[in-house]
Amino acid sequence: MARCYRTVLLLTAVVAILLVPFADNLFAQDLEYTPGPGGYLSWWKLLLIAVVFIFWVRIADWVNRDSMKIGERMNMQSEFWNPMVAFPFLAGFILVISLPIFLAGLPIYLITAFMPVTVYFFIRRSRFKQNPNIKQYLKLKPGEAPAAEALPQDEGVFIEFTPAGDNSSQKQGNLIRARHSDGFTALKDLLALTQFKRAEQLQMEFTREGVSLRILVDGTWHPLDPIDRESGDAILSSMKSLAGLNAAERRAPQTGTFRFKSDSGKAVISVVSRGVATGERVLMKYEISAKEPLPFPQLGMFPEMVSQIKTSLDKTGTTIISAPPGCGLTSSWQGALVTADRLTRDCVGVIDQDEVETVQENIVIHRYEEGTEKNQFQILKTLLLTQPDMLAVPKVETSETMDVLMHQVVTQQRSVLLRVPAKSAAEALLKTYKQVGDRDQFLKATNNITCQRLVRRLCTDCRVEVRVQPKTIQQLGGNPKTQGTIYNQWRLPPPDQRVDEKGRPIEYPPCTTCGGIGFIGRIAVFEMLSLNDQLRTLIKQSPKITTVEAAAVKFGKTTITKEAYKLVLLGVTSLAEAQRILKQQ
Repeated sequence: MARCYRTVLLLTAVVAILLVPFADNLFAQDLEYTPGPGGYLSWWKLLLIAVVFIFWVRIADWVNRDSMKIGERMNMQSEFWNPMVAFPFLAGFILVISLPIFLAGLPIYLITAFMPVTVYFFIRRSRFKQNPNIKQYLKLKPGEAPAAEALPQDEGVFIEFTPAGDNSSQKQGNLIRARHSDGFTALKDLLALTQFKRAEQLQMEFTREGVSLRILVDGTWHPLDPIDRESGDAILSSMKSLAGLNAAERRAPQTGTFRFKSDSGKAVISVVSRGVATGERVLMKYEISAKEPLPFPQLGMFPEMVSQIKTSLDKTGTTIISAPPGCGLTSSWQGALVTADRLTRDCVGVIDQDEVETVQENIVIHRYEEGTEKNQFQILKTLLLTQPDMLAVPKVETSETMDVLMHQVVTQQRSVLLRVPAKSAAEALLKTYKQVGDRDQFLKATNNITCQRLVRRLCTDCRVEVRVQPKTIQQLGGNPKTQGTIYNQWRLPPPDQRVDEKGRPIEYPPCTTCGGIGFIGRIAVFEMLSLNDQLRTLIKQSPKITTVEAAAVKFGKTTITKEAYKLVLLGVTSLAEAQRILKQQ
């Protein structure tokens, strides 16, 4: 059939070419015609006709091949659509070369060329939505059947899996085992739900009575409806089969990976299972690809602080970037790197051989390996011969290395960027202070320390505006005269309000943007501690976090509390969410 249709296309082309020389006479046989100077044919008109013709041949051939693959399953047979695409075009072609006014025939030509294909496309898309499972046939050759027989559990949500396996035979075997499990359909539904809710992880806790589920979204765990033990076992059997694990093993630790593709996009899943006292615990993680590094303004830092940190990075001195574990330390470190001037200044990075987070454009990377001749200290000594302007060191291995770095700041007017995991800027400062050899030199060299937390953003499509007391606005740092409301996340009404006047339950579909969670994404909240002579003297006398923190606030330190409340007033997050992250300090 495909060859026959291509023959029709070829014949159409031949007929069209043969008709061109006689185009002027087709509808003007009784008219006197006196040729004028120049050629009889307009080259640009013929070129335009030819370009449309070439595009039409390509899309008409696609309609033919596509309808032969899925036509019978979608009631879009090629026997109907091939003539619907070919004959209107032939009629339009004859008209465009026959009408005396070319611009009158051209729109007809374009409509007859592309309108049937456009209609085919929209009908095809609507029928795909009704039965997405048909997509599995698109990769088949015309007339070819799927590799595996159709099963009842193949219906429903369309998800295309790439199982674990060293070769195609192992992958096919793992996929067949997963598909033959009774939990295959439920697994697809669960994966679709986690994608819809933007889950980063899914945890399944198996007990004798049932299976509890919860998902991690934007750093916060949310419970899902529990399922019975039999259904949970069936889902786990399919999941383990796809990951290349032993579905019968419920005690020993196992780790595997599989991929899948759905209408929501592609995903890589790692599965970790192990036996626990109550039964078995399974953790399914979405492996998220590294994102492009963002400068501080896009991470959430307000303009005034951005100006301070940029000045600190581009002048002589030491800048320390810090955050607690799981609070975006990597993102803020990369934000500092892309915010610094890397075009007019010579920037270098001294990093471990396996570290990748410091690799940025216009930063020359020097890698070290501790325990060898190419350790951090030796690499740094060699590197300093090149006279760099800025050194980025995400981890300082020894106090000797730290002293060399600080000496470069004090005597050679260089800038140094350090990364320190800590719960606050004061903690990061004192943590480093107690590790160095020459403490006076360190205090003299250090300018600014930042620390951050991550707060969830309210979903702007479902957030709820609420009126609060003027006193609350004032406590948040706002002006009660100009603002009287803040925003909260949307929540289900109380049970007694979820029924209508006749007692029938009212459905509340989840927000399609945030999945019903009320938040979508996170934003960083920063604090900055800037050292002055008074603080340096105080640290020498009393190197305690509470003492340094209190003194820094007295000298005008920007606190996380103040910055978080700014986001509440702007409607970026809720008061409850801001208070949640502030309790973690």
